[in-house]
Amino acid sequence: MKAKIIIPLILISLSLFSCSKLKEEIIAPPTTLKLTYKDDIKAILDQHCVSCHNPTSTTFDLSTYFGIIQSGIAIPGDPNSKIITVTQPNGSMREYLGTDASLKADKIKKWVVEDSLALGAIKIHPSDWAQVGSENSHAKFIRKTSWNLDQCKQCHGRNYNGGISKSPCYVCHNAPGGPEACNTCHGNLLNSAPPRDLNNNFSTSSPGVGAHQVHVVGGNFSLGFDCNECHIKPDSLRSPGHLPIDVNDTTLSRAEVEFQPSSLSRNSTPSGTGDSLVPNPNYSYDQLTCSNTYCHGYFKNGNLNNTPKWNVVDGTQSACGTCHGLPPGGSHPSVSYTSCASFCHNDVVELFEGRLRIKDRTKHVNGKLSLFGTEKDFSVRQKDKIVGLKLK
Repeated sequence: MKAKIIIPLILISLSLFSCSKLKEEIIAPPTTLKLTYKDDIKAILDQHCVSCHNPTSTTFDLSTYFGIIQSGIAIPGDPNSKIITVTQPNGSMREYLGTDASLKADKIKKWVVEDSLALGAIKIHPSDWAQVGSENSHAKFIRKTSWNLDQCKQCHGRNYNGGISKSPCYVCHNAPGGPEACNTCHGNLLNSAPPRDLNNNFSTSSPGVGAHQVHVVGGNFSLGFDCNECHIKPDSLRSPGHLPIDVNDTTLSRAEVEFQPSSLSRNSTPSGTGDSLVPNPNYSYDQLTCSNTYCHGYFKNGNLNNTPKWNVVDGTQSACGTCHGLPPGGSHPSVSYTSCASFCHNDVVELFEGRLRIKDRTKHVNGKLSLFGTEKDFSVRQKDKIVGLKLK
């Protein structure tokens, strides 16, 4: 009699357990697996993108995970990342995805936005060891340990060529110098100046990015300048003053602006001007402004109070008339601005559609005065000659 009672109770218990399990699965379905670069995205890029976008490209290197991170084409969690917009319907790269373009584009979008550029399984280190933005990323680990790359060499080899790990760092860090290349921490495929800055920012509104590129590459008004105009340029990773000693220093994410004595910015007498005005360049970290620099108007008859803001890169601070008037003030002859191109400085500027533009960037913002087609001293005799002409 007891056995007859026990058996139904067991059956009822099993039935309740099964229902409870089924109910849990319906209410809380299994977590969707992350898409990763290694397992899902690399094959798409290798098949459709890398033939053009590789280490020899002048745009983006999509052949490695680090190349993608370095380029700024994909920002973790950002639906407006370029790699998404160009592969979605009507995107400029959509046609190159071939068959199943929608499926591939959606994978790329999910990988960037939802899965934050997940890399994939790593055997020794944490799974997010190489994932940008992760607190466990090797970039942050190395920073916290005072950039001690010797610990990496123990497994990856003295020259980062694999060592006992059989995993060379050059697979990702393929610039000359590998992990110790300048653009490992800042810069891009083309040069070592931000973007990217040390905090992985790409926007020119970020203080670490600002107007770096227009200063290094050059623009409509001048050639580019070397890093040593505004910074102490290190010869190597461990050059004195390059890396902060105290990793807890709150300013470690910014590079010190130290105008060098030999730089154009601090040139006490730009040759050819006959001017004793001594620039005393200064950069304000609080205001993000430069002041008293020759490059931005601190010279005879220039706009001495010009203080361009570093992270305003919209062209308004580099228009003709910002560094000196049209014509310059002070002792400069009062003439029509068209005379700049037609007479005095016709080797430097020209008229184009009724406006002045620089036609020879090598002769502008170079520390010299170009007058009547020749770079020479601005002597009293020459000044008298110009005044005597009474140009209008």
